[in-house]
Amino acid sequence: MKKANKIIAVVVCVAVAAAGGTGGFVMYRSKQHQKHKVEVIPVSYIMEQYWGDEINMDGSVTASNTQSIVLSNNLLVDKVFVKEGETVKKGTPLLEYDMTAVELDLAQKKTGLAVAEDNLNQGKKELERLKTLRPSEEAPAEPDYPFEPDFPDEPSGAGNNILGEITDVSQAAQGSGNANDPYQFACSGSTIVRRSLLEQLQTERKSAVFVVYDAEGYGAYAWIVSPEYLDGNVLEDWILGQNVTVKEDGGVQIKGGGIWYGIIQVGGSFDYDPIEEPSDVPTEPETTEPTEIPSEFPTESSTETSEEIMQPVAFITPLVSQTGSEDYMYSCDELKYKISQQEVEIRSLEIETKKAQIEYDSALEKKQNPQEKAKIDGVVTKVAESEDELEVGEPYLVLRGGGGVTIQGNISESYLDKIHVGSMVNVNSWETGEMVTARITEIDNVPSSYDYQYYGQNPNNSLYPFRAEVEEECDLTIGNYVSITFSSEALSDNFYIPMSYVRQSDGQYYVMKESEDGKLEKQMIQTGKLIYGGYSIEIISGLSESDNICFPYGKYVVEGALTKKSDRSLY
Repeated sequence: MKKANKIIAVVVCVAVAAAGGTGGFVMYRSKQHQKHKVEVIPVSYIMEQYWGDEINMDGSVTASNTQSIVLSNNLLVDKVFVKEGETVKKGTPLLEYDMTAVELDLAQKKTGLAVAEDNLNQGKKELERLKTLRPSEEAPAEPDYPFEPDFPDEPSGAGNNILGEITDVSQAAQGSGNANDPYQFACSGSTIVRRSLLEQLQTERKSAVFVVYDAEGYGAYAWIVSPEYLDGNVLEDWILGQNVTVKEDGGVQIKGGGIWYGIIQVGGSFDYDPIEEPSDVPTEPETTEPTEIPSEFPTESSTETSEEIMQPVAFITPLVSQTGSEDYMYSCDELKYKISQQEVEIRSLEIETKKAQIEYDSALEKKQNPQEKAKIDGVVTKVAESEDELEVGEPYLVLRGGGGVTIQGNISESYLDKIHVGSMVNVNSWETGEMVTARITEIDNVPSSYDYQYYGQNPNNSLYPFRAEVEEECDLTIGNYVSITFSSEALSDNFYIPMSYVRQSDGQYYVMKESEDGKLEKQMIQTGKLIYGGYSIEIISGLSESDNICFPYGKYVVEGALTKKSDRSLY
């Protein structure tokens, strides 16, 4: 059969977005030149309100009409000094623990504290990792194709110029390195593109095309490299044909992993199989005879046809690269949700760690003084016959007195302008889970020596003690530890939108808004603070919920572009 002497025009292009790994593939045909309408969405569909950051503190019940003594799993009572119905004064010994059980309890509480601290540290590391991930919206955008490699019509002579190693742009057969006139190199599948050349292209912001020829001098495929595919990647020596096989239809198959830095242009179908492990020793890619196809990239007479079939058709993101990165796996909204969930998890882990610390301190105190003493004046209303008859969480001894319930906590100085005498706070018991509200009655003017801060709070801020009175009936007992929360601000008239819909130019934020005549226009906006780790931004002015805006990225998003309404998220 007569071998065709020309390779097909670009049918499929694959953008390999990540270096050093299998990368993500963007499959393209070519761009159409006719005018496209850009989808816009009402601001009301994506806006959100913000109630402010929830301020978290811990505290304890410092006054109550009840003192309950609940035994932990390991504790045993050795002696009881009071009887039911007996009136006692504050400081009176009530019972004494068995020291052997105290020693065992202390050892277990120490282990529990170490586990809680490790879980908290791991939770914080996971949060920091999530915050460094790049959302799918930041994956390499659809590239423009201002140039196309010039495959020769005839195979003769191609092998004479094949480069085995490329170290400098001076080895290019032609081209100035500009986007419309890239450097062009004649290569084989075993050609090595050295890191020095990639660094040169990146530094000088130049583009290049590496045309890979088969053994008989026919163009098999080409790699198109632009600076944006080098930015942010670890540059290494690159074997152009690593794990690349030319198929019978003139297409390309890539199996396993590899190092790739650009767009691959092929003459037929494209297959990518990331499962198969790459060979330790790269081999020359297999070549087959191309099918009956035209030689070069489209001539003027075939432009319309090739443009029509070369519209972007798919975007495939890698699940995990060889380095384990999850960049581009999740959208902005998904990352925001994951970060918020992890922050909730850290809050829970902080409470568990604090509880473990308190339990350890309490066990240590029992070792030093194994007696429980009365913390209030009152009457003993219960003394259990033995530990065995108690349900989980049921008190062994109960002492009741008079008066109300007082909660004491510590507030960071950064919140003193948001909380004041008369403010209401939510109180949640660590022991029973009971939830009540309390009114702040006093805030000290002198900071305390207590220095524990929750994750995300400024450790340099001083803490000020405050007291709050519970105004409802409750079962909180003196000595109980509690969580205290309140919101830092009320709902404002401003709203927030995802940061992905906002762009910045010369220090000014703007959105691409639909004008009254149905065209895109740049709208400058006044913005406020960022929330949720920078995924949403406050809109102060310049945009209303009745406006329509578009996702401000893409080759068709320009001022004057026609618009069309959409009712879905645009990213």
